[in-house]
Amino acid sequence: MDALTRDPPQNAAVQDPARPQLDLELRGIRKRFGGFTAVDGVSLKVEKGQFVCLLGPSGCGKTTTLRCIAGLEEPDDGGILIGGKEVTRDPPWQRDIAMMFQDFALFPHMTVAKQVGFGLEMLKKPKAEIAKRVQHVLKSFEILELAERKPASLSGGQRQRVALARAMITEPRILLLDEPIGALDYSLRETVMLELKLLQQRTGISFIWVTHDQNEAFSLGDLVVVMNHARIEQQGSPEDILQRPATAFVAGFVQGNNVFRGKVVGEGAGVLSVETAAGTFRVPAIGTPPVLGSDVSFSVRAEQLTDAPTDQHPNRLTVQCTTVEYFGAVRRHIFQRRDGELLKYDQFGAHAQRVAVGQTAVLGWQVEDSVLHVGVAR
Repeated sequence: MDALTRDPPQNAAVQDPARPQLDLELRGIRKRFGGFTAVDGVSLKVEKGQFVCLLGPSGCGKTTTLRCIAGLEEPDDGGILIGGKEVTRDPPWQRDIAMMFQDFALFPHMTVAKQVGFGLEMLKKPKAEIAKRVQHVLKSFEILELAERKPASLSGGQRQRVALARAMITEPRILLLDEPIGALDYSLRETVMLELKLLQQRTGISFIWVTHDQNEAFSLGDLVVVMNHARIEQQGSPEDILQRPATAFVAGFVQGNNVFRGKVVGEGAGVLSVETAAGTFRVPAIGTPPVLGSDVSFSVRAEQLTDAPTDQHPNRLTVQCTTVEYFGAVRRHIFQRRDGELLKYDQFGAHAQRVAVGQTAVLGWQVEDSVLHVGVAR
């Protein structure tokens, strides 16, 4: 795709460079459906040109949050600001946003060219301007040769590009995407994700992307927002979420983490001793150490474990291998812990397998590889 650029509005106020205007701000929004709370006090700040992924299990509130931003649902409490302007009660067409749905929502009777130009027609732009802009956007998205075709004759990848071109032609401040590649074949997803990321970077338009797919969120997002039970559980960079999960829920939700729950039985030199049903382990303290006897949880990533522990790996446990899964780059071993939970251990796939199904192994990890959770999962 050729570069699409977004020119600043001629009437835009001059911004203080020390305080850049946010593209989006959510201020404690709540949305209830009868006695069910779908979104509960969600606050979020999206900087200019940021790619934000709302990640979480089904029913956690991410799509309802997106619909509130779009103006398709009106929050019961809280405020929504787009470009610094209060839009909480404004209709969707007054919000400087565009939305792309999972099923693409293309009009079956319209040609590709008419689909793409539809938004400009609704804005009552001159016909000559619409034709020129449609031609440019079709070329940019490499679908110019599809201009006179209708959706039924297009592949999934082509329909995806048409829907994206239709959303982008009005040059919105924010593009909202609700699981936009969920309908694509797996083989197409990596290519489409790369194209979308490059497009977002070139245009400077903020993307708000809803997904339950962790690979999508961590590959695309500048900011990943993990939701659980209608609230934000943690938000941060992909590295923050992966390497430093804040709660047991986030650690358990993100692939590759092993979660332990127990009580603090000792503390010294910034290290806690945590007694769990699987053993007692040493964990780095964060901030003010919890008092003795406190319930805590911590996690350690599967790739941080070793099946050949040394004196540098004081955290150890003996486990039996129940399954080995080969993913090419990674060989994942599943072990049974004595507390009944499963333990994951990842080995670089190019190395020869060292632990077989049914084999008992002693696994260990360094103190600093444990991550103490600072919050309690709901």
